[in-house]
Amino acid sequence: MPLVDPHTRDLYQRLLSYLRPYWRIFALSVLAMVALAATEWMLPALLKPLIDEDFDLAASRQAHLTPVLLVGLFLLRGALSYVGTVALAWVSQRTMADLRSAMFGTLARLPASFFDLRSAGELISKFTFDVTQVSQATTRVISVLVKDSAVVVVLLVYLLWLNWRLAAFLLLFGPPIAWVVRRVSQRMRRMSRRLQESVGDINQVAEEAVRGQREIKVFDGYAWEIERFDRANHDARKFHMKVVRTSAMLVPVIQLIVAVGIAVMIVFALEQAGGGGMTRGDFIAFVTATALLLPPVKRLAGANEFVQRGLAASESVFALIDSAREDDHGGVTAPIRGDIRFEDVSVRYGQAVALDGVSLDIRAGETVALVGRSGGGKTTLVNLVPRFYAAASGRVLVDGKPVEDYTLAALRGAIAYVGQNVVLFNASIYDNIAYGGLRGAPREAVLDAAERAQVMAFAGQLPEGLDTRVGDNGMRLSGGQRQRVAIARALLKDAPILILDEATAALDNEAERLVQEAVNTLRRGRTSLVVAHRLSTIEQADRIVVVETGQVVESGTHAELLAAGGAYARLYAAGFEGEVA
Repeated sequence: MPLVDPHTRDLYQRLLSYLRPYWRIFALSVLAMVALAATEWMLPALLKPLIDEDFDLAASRQAHLTPVLLVGLFLLRGALSYVGTVALAWVSQRTMADLRSAMFGTLARLPASFFDLRSAGELISKFTFDVTQVSQATTRVISVLVKDSAVVVVLLVYLLWLNWRLAAFLLLFGPPIAWVVRRVSQRMRRMSRRLQESVGDINQVAEEAVRGQREIKVFDGYAWEIERFDRANHDARKFHMKVVRTSAMLVPVIQLIVAVGIAVMIVFALEQAGGGGMTRGDFIAFVTATALLLPPVKRLAGANEFVQRGLAASESVFALIDSAREDDHGGVTAPIRGDIRFEDVSVRYGQAVALDGVSLDIRAGETVALVGRSGGGKTTLVNLVPRFYAAASGRVLVDGKPVEDYTLAALRGAIAYVGQNVVLFNASIYDNIAYGGLRGAPREAVLDAAERAQVMAFAGQLPEGLDTRVGDNGMRLSGGQRQRVAIARALLKDAPILILDEATAALDNEAERLVQEAVNTLRRGRTSLVVAHRLSTIEQADRIVVVETGQVVESGTHAELLAAGGAYARLYAAGFEGEVA
């Protein structure tokens, strides 16, 4: 059975491939460490002549040269150590940055379904804890493996030169050491994976506590959240200690095996020295060199902990990097007018049916309001247009072409979106309006969009105006203010398709009246899909579609549906504002 299994070898080779762009600096660090290791034999070698000579000759010039050489040796070793350490740390930091960039590059392109199945804390843990563990595998481990392995080799060569019969005896202890390392490594890798999961749980609980701090206060959730955090914290401590205990067990076992070998060698060396087979200098140099073997062997054994942690973390990091990105194989980039057709569309979330055979035609420039009770499938339906999700069956067509035929850039470039859960970034109000692909918009256009969305009504009263930072997810703004910023962003984009998913839900009546006028202006000449519960929005729609239990049950104008006395009329009679969505 090989000491290193193919999966581990491939994983480490892939990890080392991130060092390739910086191979010159990496080579410099390795050369410095090897050169440092190559000087390890010089200390016992410098002592040997002093011991072989009679001490009454110590006043000779040659004897006085030894201290000078000793100082010079340690100056050289210090310089080599500095170069090797700094160069390797530089390569490590660049590698960590490249890994994080690769992870984030993939993360930004992953489908919405990926995020539905994972917590934010779990993903953040990959960028912090896991990448740090990988760094240990590429710096501390490589430093130990290169430098201390070279030290061991150099000392063994020196010992073989002094007395090859005694030195060869140490090689008999290689197989039992390899067996112990393999068995311990397997357990350490398992525990390292569990440790990563538990750290992800800590991040998740902490992230939820920060995001939900108001609910914790109002609903007295202190004890519950503290209990959740303590449980995750306890698991992380437990698995960390299991890794440490396993590593701590490995080091003394290997040291004991090596120490037994060295002890036996010393016994044999004493016998040879007593029989005249070794000089005093040879004996002292031999014993000193064998004693110098123990520290690097100890460090090599201890490095296995960081190897297994790094490899387990690499599995997690590369799993994210290798995650399937959004399907973007379409080639159509033609301008979009805004005709939308749903043909017998069905969507499932696991075993739950969200949409069941929905067919709907929307003409370019038409405003369609989607109404119905919460959970009926309205938001799922509009999410199919920008391809946030894919239909399990049926087709969604834009301008007569399946949405999959368009490039994602072309499709989403033709869509402006405002959701009820507005997402703002911790930047200025201005930057949140002119966000992403809108950053190059003229300042006059940004100011005009802010004015029409009634953003200036509150931003103008702030000391820094539109340059005011909004805080984490816009926490420095009210819910209505955040929605007005999002509407200004949609106004600035000026796209042919507009999706409004409860876009005025957080506005009070006065603010809603002000913004509704801007929304009405925005909708003109555009295809608008409006998920709404406010009567003012719905009444002005060209058509109202009632969606319940994943199916379209009614379609028509406000007056037509009221006259029909069906599902819409019942919702209206029951109290529209409270019943719909």
